Amino acid sequence: MAVTSTPIFAQTPFVKSLNMSAITACTTRGPTATANLAAANITAFVPISTNGLRIDSIGVTAASTGFTVASVANIVGIWSWDGTTAFLINEILTTVVTPSTTAVSYSGMLTYAQPLILPAAFALYASVSVTTTAAGAALVVTAYGGAY
Repeated sequence: MAVTSTPIFAQTPFVKSLNMSAITACTTRGPTATANLAAANITAFVPISTNGLRIDSIGVTAASTGFTVASVANIVGIWSWDGTTAFLINEILTTVVTPSTTAVSYSGMLTYAQPLILPAAFALYASVSVTTTAAGAALVVTAYGGAY
């Protein structure tokens, strides 16, 4: 007997951003229990969903309140949370860019070759390796994908 399957497609587009303008540096890459996330400076980013999410890419953009302030080298950690523990699954390296009124600020994108599929009970968290401030090292991290 042949087994057939029907593909499942995202029902609606999904975009979620996190303002990382005043985040203290995270000093671990190790699995972190839910009770320790705040103390480890691992911040909620993409919440759990009813039917799960497909994440196609994650972007990081400099977001300083000073229009011509240089960005700093930093590592944005992306953590998968399964309801009890967060695990570091990706890191996005930011670089120093000095923007101006005619030069753009830092912007980078992690694009998944195969989408990152988050089950309904999972969420994403984010962290930085260098403490951010609104006036200098601020970042915005954004997930793009679809909701099932």
